[in-house]
Amino acid sequence: MLSSIFEPESVAVIGASNNVTKWGGRILKNLLGGFAGKIYPVNPKETIIQGLDSYPSVLDIPGMVELAVVIVPYAIVHSIVEECGKKGVKGLVVISAGFSEAGNESGEIELVSIARKYGMRMIGPNTLGIVNERARLNASIIGRLPRPGYISFITQSGSLGLALAEWTIATELGLCKVISTGNKAQTDDVDFIEYLSNDPSTGVIAMYIEGIKRGRTFLDAARNISKPIVVIKTGRSKRGAKAVFSHTGSIAGSDEVYSAAFNQAGILRVDTIDELFDAALAFSCQPLPRGNNVAIFSNGGGASIVAADECERQGIHITDLTEETREKIRKVIPKFGSVSNPIDTAGTVSFKIYNDSIKALHDDPNVDAIIVIYVHTMISNAMPPAEAVVEMKQKCDREKGKKPIIACWMGGLGTEEGVDLLKSESIPNYPVPERAVKALWALIKHREFLEKIKIQKAKPGD
Repeated sequence: MLSSIFEPESVAVIGASNNVTKWGGRILKNLLGGFAGKIYPVNPKETIIQGLDSYPSVLDIPGMVELAVVIVPYAIVHSIVEECGKKGVKGLVVISAGFSEAGNESGEIELVSIARKYGMRMIGPNTLGIVNERARLNASIIGRLPRPGYISFITQSGSLGLALAEWTIATELGLCKVISTGNKAQTDDVDFIEYLSNDPSTGVIAMYIEGIKRGRTFLDAARNISKPIVVIKTGRSKRGAKAVFSHTGSIAGSDEVYSAAFNQAGILRVDTIDELFDAALAFSCQPLPRGNNVAIFSNGGGASIVAADECERQGIHITDLTEETREKIRKVIPKFGSVSNPIDTAGTVSFKIYNDSIKALHDDPNVDAIIVIYVHTMISNAMPPAEAVVEMKQKCDREKGKKPIIACWMGGLGTEEGVDLLKSESIPNYPVPERAVKALWALIKHREFLEKIKIQKAKPGD
């Protein structure tokens, strides 16, 4: 069970150090920063490490050890893992490198054999570790725990995964779990998505993939999972595919085959890292739209045109509003504004304009989703329109049939308070219209996957 890795009651850090610039010191410090369970440093050269009693071997620890994080030189990894098995450890996170990524397949096979002999589940080797925010568990070299959220991130690249995790934390994007897969010697993407599918704290799975070991099984598993899976798959170019093989030993495969297979399994493939997390953010805090019809509301005509153009590129329909809706909006925006979709207030901004207009759009039966754009100027205030969106979102949360609302606050300096308010109320906000539209496309596409591709499990009583 992977729960022994992600939800342990006790953790041993084998290779722990007082030097926090070393991996063993950094990971121990991270664990001490929030984990409430028992923590046991293991290092035969130290008696006290970061204020805790240190043990020469995992076998010397007086209590039970559920998870062991192994950070030792390659030469002693196998003997250390053997000791973990004898101790009754259930889960392993092997940080140590020098295995298949270095051409040492036999060493990796032997490592897996030892883990299986004792019934241990192992992540790695050659991993940067794992994070479970809900358990306040940071068994990785990531600097701090992320903001609570519903996004679980699986990454095959260690250094890039670390950078992305640190970036999401800096931008206060809510994460639930971070998994650095390493070499996927015993547990791989199939195991992780199946575990996260049953994890109540995970709402969306975001993945960085260089290659897949069990391709058919992975696609079958994805088809059985109703939660959205958003993937960035590298190795599109010949040079990129060659780099993937030299980096992790993965065979990248034909890019066209991957795209077709992902689509057939209901996996959303995106092209950029921004799109990966933009989509994940939308999934983590917005409902799926009932259809493909969008309304765009903006105080800037140019921004709304950019959004409309991107909608057309993505196959999203700019819907015709009912006359009742247009009349409601006509009453609150200036006469020189436009009530045709996209709606343009011609630069005029107020709480009432945004609040009344968004409500009218939400009540329109022709509208499945709303993109709300605010373009900042020196004579406008980013807070009133943000407050209007928040009030509407709170109203929607209390009612049935709520529709996704995607925000785009443009202008940078001067929009901070409004953006912070949107973020605090779990409203996805994007700095440019194209990113907002692509995030909405992800919601629409997944709804289509659920209807046409995802295997519908029978409900009790069927």
